[in-house]
Amino acid sequence: MELRFIAVILIVLCGAFCGALNAEKLKHRVQLCCEAEKLMRLSETMIRTGGSDIYSIVKKLKAEKAKYIAFISKLPDSFSADCSIREKWRELLLRDTSVPEEESAVLLEFGSVLGTTDVQGQLSSIDALLVRIEELREQRRQEYLQKGRLYRSLGVMAGVSVGIILI
Repeated sequence: MELRFIAVILIVLCGAFCGALNAEKLKHRVQLCCEAEKLMRLSETMIRTGGSDIYSIVKKLKAEKAKYIAFISKLPDSFSADCSIREKWRELLLRDTSVPEEESAVLLEFGSVLGTTDVQGQLSSIDALLVRIEELREQRRQEYLQKGRLYRSLGVMAGVSVGIILI
């Protein structure tokens, strides 16, 4: 009897952990959008104040040690004739499976904007991208608030259901 009771408790905990894991994935998406917004604002400030080139922006972005946008740390620090930074940005971002599709599209466009036009052109493009990433962040935040609680509750309920069946 005690063994069954222990098994039921473990199953309930397992369900709760599965629900918490799914809720954490939603939270990760919110944090990724916040980090992307922060990096875009930093780039915007650098371009606005000093007309920084793409390599100095990349160095500064690397210094921020982005946790959720980790591909930035693999970008080159300086110009190389055999490696285009935009192609490398695209390649690394597409290879990073932790970045969801919508966020990836915004970051791809951001990478293609850096250093391609004059200061005003870059700033207006970054402003438009900031609006998109802010909308995405708000959408992800709402998903987390609504679905995160649901996932945690369903995980516990599924564990309890299986536990009742075992008893």
